Amino acid sequence: MKCNPNNIWPVTKKLLLVVLLSISVLTASATDLKIIIQKQYLNIPVGRQARMKLIKINVGGKSLREFPVQLAEGTTDYWIYIDVTEFKGKAVTLSCPAKIKDIKRIYQDDKINGSDSLYKESYRPQFHFTVKRGWSNDINGLIYINGTYHMYWQAFPFGLSWNTGYMYWGHATSKDMLHWTEHAPALMLDSLGSPWSGSSVIDKNNDGGFGKNALVIYYTAYDLTSFKQVQCIAYSIDGGKTYHRYKGNPVLDSNWDVDSKDTRDPKVFYYEPTQTWVMVLFERDGLSIYNSKDMKSWKKQSHVQGLYECPDFFELPVDGNISNKKWVLHGGSADYMIGTFDGKTFTPETPKMRYAEGRSWGGDDMLYATNSFSNMPDGRRVQIAWGRAQHQGMPFTQMMLFPTEFSITTDDGKLKLVANPIKEIEKLDANTITWKNISAETADKKLADIKSGLLHVKADLKIEKGRRLMISYNGEELLNLPAAELNPNDNTLEILIDKTSSEIFVNHGRRYIVKNLKPSTNNTGLSFGDKDGLNIKLLTVSEVRSVWNN
Repeated sequence: MKCNPNNIWPVTKKLLLVVLLSISVLTASATDLKIIIQKQYLNIPVGRQARMKLIKINVGGKSLREFPVQLAEGTTDYWIYIDVTEFKGKAVTLSCPAKIKDIKRIYQDDKINGSDSLYKESYRPQFHFTVKRGWSNDINGLIYINGTYHMYWQAFPFGLSWNTGYMYWGHATSKDMLHWTEHAPALMLDSLGSPWSGSSVIDKNNDGGFGKNALVIYYTAYDLTSFKQVQCIAYSIDGGKTYHRYKGNPVLDSNWDVDSKDTRDPKVFYYEPTQTWVMVLFERDGLSIYNSKDMKSWKKQSHVQGLYECPDFFELPVDGNISNKKWVLHGGSADYMIGTFDGKTFTPETPKMRYAEGRSWGGDDMLYATNSFSNMPDGRRVQIAWGRAQHQGMPFTQMMLFPTEFSITTDDGKLKLVANPIKEIEKLDANTITWKNISAETADKKLADIKSGLLHVKADLKIEKGRRLMISYNGEELLNLPAAELNPNDNTLEILIDKTSSEIFVNHGRRYIVKNLKPSTNNTGLSFGDKDGLNIKLLTVSEVRSVWNN
């Protein structure tokens, strides 16, 4: 979950305010509407300025689902939807502290309201994943199972703001990490609270007793009343179609031991040399490492300070040499360290560094809460990050950045983690044009003929000493680097431009720069600045096909 690691207590106060507001909603007088569920969805009107209200779905006098929503009291700004398949044929009562005329605007259908324009909205990213409706943040539990990639994330499907107490695990699948199909949430609230961030693994030896090759999800449960954060298990024995909570949850409660309620975001994997399960967990001021043989009983082994939230931990060859591997430990931001690992203790061999940079409109790091795929068939380490991006006027917000492949390289004798877009991006290329050995002035003239839109750009270039490499798109600056920060001879660029984002990879990922693009009526497209002293050896521009066309 997102917070400010340098200032935990103000966040806690904010959570307290959320709780108090929620309590005020819960104690308000409710209005009931009885209906028989006959369709797949309930479509619910939302007003951006409306007061947040708690809607409960009651069956036989028992509350089986509850969620907060800004139920429209007048003008409807957008619609959200709730999948109610599980209640089909049943008489349910919708209970909400609202006027009956507003509740009656909720209606059933087998289509979500706005399905005719879904994925075609003006600011909908076209080759980055975004949710159909609502808010999304931390990437969770990326895993490959039987030819299918599974992606989970922190989802608040009921509005456009982060809500700590009512987060779900969103779920989507893909065959190529490009084209995703969004499914019903994998996890919703239970008696222990809201399912926060975590990871997933395949239990090939049935160590946990859930079944051989069971998909096991580790997540943090957040209690809205006590603020406690404890680690829990859910599992699937049908390849991620249905999920069951482990009856012995929580499997780890370290709040008392570390004297903090900030204990969250378990990253779990199997460490083959010692045949032990490893959990990396954010606790208070850093990342702790735990071991387990049965996936349920965990023992703390060590702690690394200085990295915060949403950990990832993996081994990679150095410069492609499989005989020389190092471990990468990173937190929720782009901060990471490289070192060695013996199954219990991570020993850093580098200082804390960053592999990505760039801001969103609000000033936050655009890239946050990454997660890498477990169980990939080809040995690659591919990650997806939460992109903290705004999409003006849309019924959804935030995005997933484009999948990138990690590798470790040696730069001036120093180890460095680099990220590059997955090779699958080429499947989306269309109408590719290539120019060789042209000046920046000529390049700008060529680029002026290319319509603004979804673009994949590659370039090999050289920039003279004392100059700057400057690139703009529709009048907005994307890149501004002095020659001193580039190679003296050859440099490479790879640029991905979508509706609301740009991602730039400099010198094969040694710099990864992400930006949230603002809406613009300027359609001048790409152009170079500081043209003197810039020699472009190769420039390739491709249009990018939408992943939603199919």
